Amino acid sequence: MLSYLRLKNFKSFSNIMLNLRGKQGQPKRMAYIYGENGSGKSNLMLSLLFLSQTMDTLENQDKMNKINDKRLTEMLDKVKDPGVKSEILEHVMRNQFASLKTLLDDYRTIDAKESMEIEIGFTLEGEEGSYTLICDQEHVIFEELSFQIKKRRGVVFSFSDDSIALSPSVFKDAPYRSELQNSVEKYWGKHTFVSILMNEIGTKNSKYVKSRLNENLFKVLDWLKHYSVLCRYGDVERGIMAIPFDSLRRLDRGTIKREDDQELRAFEKALNEFFTKLYPDIKSVHYRLEAVDNMFRYSLYVRKRMNGKTIDIPFALESTGTKKLLDIFPYFFSAMVGSSVFVDEVDSGIHDLLMCEIVNAFSESLMEVKHGQFIATTHNTHLMKQLPRECVYIIRADAHGNKEIVSIDEYEFRTQKTHNVQSKYLRGDYSGVPFVGHLDFFDLVDELHDCLEDLKDGNEDSLEER
Repeated sequence: MLSYLRLKNFKSFSNIMLNLRGKQGQPKRMAYIYGENGSGKSNLMLSLLFLSQTMDTLENQDKMNKINDKRLTEMLDKVKDPGVKSEILEHVMRNQFASLKTLLDDYRTIDAKESMEIEIGFTLEGEEGSYTLICDQEHVIFEELSFQIKKRRGVVFSFSDDSIALSPSVFKDAPYRSELQNSVEKYWGKHTFVSILMNEIGTKNSKYVKSRLNENLFKVLDWLKHYSVLCRYGDVERGIMAIPFDSLRRLDRGTIKREDDQELRAFEKALNEFFTKLYPDIKSVHYRLEAVDNMFRYSLYVRKRMNGKTIDIPFALESTGTKKLLDIFPYFFSAMVGSSVFVDEVDSGIHDLLMCEIVNAFSESLMEVKHGQFIATTHNTHLMKQLPRECVYIIRADAHGNKEIVSIDEYEFRTQKTHNVQSKYLRGDYSGVPFVGHLDFFDLVDELHDCLEDLKDGNEDSLEER
């Protein structure tokens, strides 16, 4: 589970720390993060997406080298609009074949002179560890993993421009350790060492690799590869879902192999239970299958009462909030089966009171399983009434734009149990709420008309003349 996250020069954060450790030092199982619009809530989640993406850059390079240029050209030739063609190509390159430089261009703070840093602390099976990654504008310049080595915590690996260190206790096979050092000299800088290791596991016999490395290293790599993130970046939602069920990756529609239809049917039953409990007018949720060669094309339908009739409606026609519930269902599921999960704007489009009921039921269930962690950003202040104080976090900023993240129970003044946390937050006691100056829409419209008249009369410079 994630115990802390520290960022420097990442997106809107020059230096910030999210501390998820409780009073006993153990990571909190859940946390909900509040803040005004533009405070950086989404950027917290994007940092974890970025970290996951850095693990795939070497694999992405290999995939790029194997691309059939003729096929790609033929596909793009079918697109007539050059603007659309350019957007498609950029989307494919950034999402399927992202390089480290591309990622740094996307996530590094604009005009930052210093290096970008991300450090995460984690706890796995009671043992604490940390991973640090420091990059300049194009390359990795420092990378280090600290975790349990035999019976004590130590440095598993550490790299900088002039130093390579691989723990002999972790990389126990001397020839293989030498082989990895050669890979570091060849690839490190343009790729992280974690990316190199992930590529090793993916391209070589897994038994061969595992027999030469300490099992504790695999615990860390497994956790890094199997946390899940859903966040908004620009106009689209980006996410990674680490879960052993392919059907959960696309629940509304898609294609599956015929032999996998039982998995889909099992999730149909789970979705039926989920939605019929949340909506009184939904009577059932079911899939329709269409046989295509050795595959099934599936589409999700909702059977609901409308105007005194019971009709089947394609899920694609459901409301934004209902679609959002389907989007986040796999992430609730992932947390329940032991993963660390990070969701941005978890309540987007969902009625406040409905979200409260869902979070209440989910929180109770999450506490009954041994592992699993759920961290989310939200604007739903009604949740504050039912969440434990230590699970409510606020992003607050001073007059200079410096930010910090504080949980309610860390504030210097004490919040009595009888006090309403929501009311105190909304009146500004914890900061992290918007303060709007005088805004007159009549004046805005009036000034717009005056500006247009001035431009027509030549009394004001146009944009081109500036």
